[in-house]
Amino acid sequence: MTSWLSFGAEGFPLRSEVWPAGLVLLHAVADGVIAASFLIIPAALLYIHKRRGESNPGETALITLFALFILAVGLAHFASLVALWAPTQGIEGLLKAAAALLALTTAIVIWKLAPQLLRLPSRDRLQAEVAAHLRTFEELKGARHQLEERVEARTKELEEAKQRFEIALRGSPISVFSQDRDMRFTWAHNAPAGLSPEFLKGKTDAEVLPAEAAAVIMAAKRKVMETGTAEELETDFELFGRKRSFYLLIEALRNGNGAVLGTTSVAVDVSERKANEDQLRLLLRELTHRSKNLLAVIHAIARQTASRTRSVEDFLDRFSARLCAIGCSHDLLIADNWQGASLRMLVEQQLGEHAEQFGETIAIEGEDVMLKPEAVHNLGLALHELATNAQKYGSLSDPRGQVRIEWQFCEEASKLKLVWQERGGPPVTPPQRSGFGRAMIETVIGQALEGDVSLSFPPKGVRCVIVIPSAQVTSRG
Repeated sequence: MTSWLSFGAEGFPLRSEVWPAGLVLLHAVADGVIAASFLIIPAALLYIHKRRGESNPGETALITLFALFILAVGLAHFASLVALWAPTQGIEGLLKAAAALLALTTAIVIWKLAPQLLRLPSRDRLQAEVAAHLRTFEELKGARHQLEERVEARTKELEEAKQRFEIALRGSPISVFSQDRDMRFTWAHNAPAGLSPEFLKGKTDAEVLPAEAAAVIMAAKRKVMETGTAEELETDFELFGRKRSFYLLIEALRNGNGAVLGTTSVAVDVSERKANEDQLRLLLRELTHRSKNLLAVIHAIARQTASRTRSVEDFLDRFSARLCAIGCSHDLLIADNWQGASLRMLVEQQLGEHAEQFGETIAIEGEDVMLKPEAVHNLGLALHELATNAQKYGSLSDPRGQVRIEWQFCEEASKLKLVWQERGGPPVTPPQRSGFGRAMIETVIGQALEGDVSLSFPPKGVRCVIVIPSAQVTSRG
């Protein structure tokens, strides 16, 4: 049965029959251990190679051949172990031949792969490379930490700058916008009242503003994108039922390469400034008109005063006093922005030289009313002439004299009636001729204010009644 295992060696004695028992035991143990080890080693090599999973085809082939070679040698030793007691020299030879063939193949493959194997780093080189990588890792870790600190500091600076930017614009009439090349809003901050960033985003000026204003603004923005030069303009339009005026500064928005991405605009609401300018122009026109009228009045007063005086000194005294009366009325008007003046303050100011007598010999009664500028000038001159006459010839020239000035509305409040009444002074005799003061009170004042003036001279004291339309009154109380 075993003839095919011995390849014709049946006639030869077995080794266990020829060799001493000790030698047989030595070979048996050695071959058994070698066979078992050479069976375990290939399995370990293949397991390690598979678990590593990092090899090229050449390395895989080499390890596979080496494992097969060791396996063949192990089987050959196993056959030697069996051959001690059985005629299996044929199988033993075949296994040794296979091991020889695998050994030769492995040697050839190793020499072919030698250049690649030589390029594999040694342990010291690997350790050096690992150490270098660790140092690089630590350096990168430090650089990352520094970068994070710089980013954190820069982020903090940007947050602070943004906060300052928002605080500076908060509550101010300044708005900032950015738009793309299609002139659609991409960002807005501190938008004008009634417009929010969410409402503006994605829209064009034509979708937000009146057509005429949008056309002007969009034309300026196109020019900025074409030329790259900033543009300034002022525009007026109605927004949410209110006339608004804006100053615009438009600049090109560029990327890092200098290409124009759109526009950035700063809009300053100058509506209040424009309104103030319009009001100022109106006031200047009104001031010019009133100044001309005032100069005409002063010219007339100068001529009339000069025609009724006999000396330069007398002219200067009278003319200066009348200029002072005009100046007092002027001061009252300036104090209230030329909107008018209080009648009570006008009376008190024209009788200012006798202020210590207010409430005693001089009685002033009537609700406080605000008069228009024209009424203030004319009534001021009338009160000055009456006070001057009373001081020279009437009640104010006598310590026992009294003056009562009162006013009230009459005829269903359609007119304001002012009464000047003197008592207790020297007996009054009607003047023989009409002086400047009387002519101005009776003629000029009444005509200028479209009212009625009655000036009488009863013996007990001068009485003057001035009635003017309530249209000359701006407010009551």
